Amino acid sequence: MADGPSPEDRLMAVEMALAHLQHDVEQMHEVLIAMQRELKAAHRQVTLLEGKVRALEFPDADAPIDEKPPHY
Repeated sequence: MADGPSPEDRLMAVEMALAHLQHDVEQMHEVLIAMQRELKAAHRQVTLLEGKVRALEFPDADAPIDEKPPHY
């Protein structure tokens, strides 16, 4: 009389499912770390570009507008 899988078979199936889930979690963790690095790099670049835009919008008030370059 077969009442379904044996306890050993069920345990093996659970262990296999757990191993697959652990593998998937490790892969997602690696992807998350890579995305975090990209996000930090993008944030640094945006900060740098914001500074450049501000410098163009609000030029230094102390610098003379028609100053000749030093080689003249």
